[in-house]
Amino acid sequence: MGLKIMNLFSSFKYILHVLLYLSLFHHSSFCQQEYISNETFFNCDDNAATSKGYLCGIGHINSCMSFVSFRSRTPYDTAITIGHLLGSEASEIASLNHMSSLTDKIPMEKLILVPVSCTCSGNIFQHFTPFTVKSSETYFGTANKTYQGLTTCQALIDQNYYDPDDIPVGSELMVPVRCACPTEKQTANGVSSLLTYTIYKDDVKGVTSIGEKFGVNQQSILEANMLSQNSTIYLFTPILVPLKGESCSIYPELFFCKCPNSYLPDGNCRANDKSFPVKLVASLGVGIGIMFLCLFLLGYKFYKWLNTRQIKIRKKALFKQNGGFLLQEKLAYDGSSQKAKIFTAEELQRATDGYNQSRFIGQGGYGRVYKGMLPDGSIVAVKMSKAIDRNQIDQFINEIVILSQINHRNIVKLLGFCLETEAPLLVYEFISNGTLSEHICKKDPESSLSWENRLRIACDVAGALAYMHSAASIPIFHRDIKSSNILLDDKYNAKVSDFGTSRSVPDDRTHLTTAVQGTLGYMDPEYLQSSQFTDKSDVYSFGVTLIELLTGKTPYSYAKDEGNNLVASFISLTKENQHFQLLDPQVARDARKEDIQAIAELAVRCLKLNGRKRPTMKQVSVELEVLCKSQRCLQIEHEPELLKDKALNMHATFDTIEESMEQSISFSLVMESGSV
Repeated sequence: MGLKIMNLFSSFKYILHVLLYLSLFHHSSFCQQEYISNETFFNCDDNAATSKGYLCGIGHINSCMSFVSFRSRTPYDTAITIGHLLGSEASEIASLNHMSSLTDKIPMEKLILVPVSCTCSGNIFQHFTPFTVKSSETYFGTANKTYQGLTTCQALIDQNYYDPDDIPVGSELMVPVRCACPTEKQTANGVSSLLTYTIYKDDVKGVTSIGEKFGVNQQSILEANMLSQNSTIYLFTPILVPLKGESCSIYPELFFCKCPNSYLPDGNCRANDKSFPVKLVASLGVGIGIMFLCLFLLGYKFYKWLNTRQIKIRKKALFKQNGGFLLQEKLAYDGSSQKAKIFTAEELQRATDGYNQSRFIGQGGYGRVYKGMLPDGSIVAVKMSKAIDRNQIDQFINEIVILSQINHRNIVKLLGFCLETEAPLLVYEFISNGTLSEHICKKDPESSLSWENRLRIACDVAGALAYMHSAASIPIFHRDIKSSNILLDDKYNAKVSDFGTSRSVPDDRTHLTTAVQGTLGYMDPEYLQSSQFTDKSDVYSFGVTLIELLTGKTPYSYAKDEGNNLVASFISLTKENQHFQLLDPQVARDARKEDIQAIAELAVRCLKLNGRKRPTMKQVSVELEVLCKSQRCLQIEHEPELLKDKALNMHATFDTIEESMEQSISFSLVMESGSV
């Protein structure tokens, strides 16, 4: 029985809660907002919901532009200070209250209307603004003195956690300013926004005085605050004033009448019959927008066209400056069968990743070299020449023409060129293992070139020079043979490079008379004296390279270390059969004495002061080929011996295994007989 009574009581409580909720819903939707009496408003212990703000819910606009009233008092007596206090734009306050400046002092106690954005937070309308406490304050004083009744101590207590009677100086409070949005019913009746007005001592007629100030009839204020004709209102308490746009036709001077005959909460004007047609304004706007868009597109197209044209003109000027037309004439005249590709500047820019420092692989007197990759995956070397004068242009063009006439496995292959940049560019096949000079100068014995590789490099270079002198369609003198111009691939095959100073020689001529060019230490003494370069001048330079291969020293390194001339020292020691003193340790260890002697004597013959007594490159190539073949034959002879040694080792191993197995079997038999 008691349990039934308890269940009945619970059901009754639930029904009461539902009825209370429905009554609140009905109140918020249709009965507007309740006026707060003097006792509730100024009593900080009263915890009624209405004391914290105006209620919101179903039937209300969730957010809107609202207004609050404020009386000018020091220190809040300018548009800026009032705006900062109430969280509003100073410029809007100045415009709304007809102020000429944001910093002008406002007379004491003058009524100022402040626009605020009002939002439904939970079930209460509020506009939040921060406030920093500058002197000893209480929530009651902040609400009623500083904010002039636009908030309550109950609302401040609800939003902040400080002691209500002793707020520390410097604390920042969150102040919920009292505001409200119209209900659906009010909006239907023409109410555009609500003003939270603090009743002042000059409102002697009460609601009637307030209505006259804002062009609002007494009845609509009473309804908005749930008051009757007999209700009492109190000084310094807030009351809601519903603002109607239709009032502007009667009272155009009202603060919210920004536009003729109308006002909207978002600050826009409603068009009247005499206003400019909206469709016409929209059409004009669209038309002007399209016109500007077309002008912009035309301007952009013209800019692109002009920019492209300027780039083409500049590229053509650079092509001419870098000898492009001269090159075309020479290639046409020589009838070169090999056609080098003409690359664009953009292609080589992409290939080298914008000439990134990580792609840099070398530098010389000619300029810088970068590693690149073409779209087909080919790895190339891009040679970027320095800024060149007219004489160097001829040298640059000459290198392209020469390489276009040559097709030999031991001569670096020219793939193409680019003449439309400030510095001309040549594109070669990429040779991965550096220069002969770099390998010769290595101090590490383990990384030093083997004798077999040195001999093969000598054969490769001699074969390339012999081809240039006697097998090419037109004989070619290299004119700068040295170890730093000989490239090595990953198998140590040699490639002759750098044909900038090379020259083609007609069949009916034996020499070239030119200004002396080349590298000291490698240059023919006859050429230095007569300025006449012959095929035997290349032979002399090759002789110096042979000495480098034997000794592991360059003319520069030897002069620096020993203070003597490498060529003169080698010739002198060879005549006394003492040249073994200069040999590279790797050569002395690996090479046969007869091979060293043969190459040393060949080098001395190549270095004869009288060019006529030097052998031709063809003769040099033949002699070196004989030595290379004998070296290969020697390796083949050694291979059977190595195989024989391996076989003997394997036989000995098998004998050992067999002997071990026999011993194991004997041991097993003994064990078995013992067990029996």
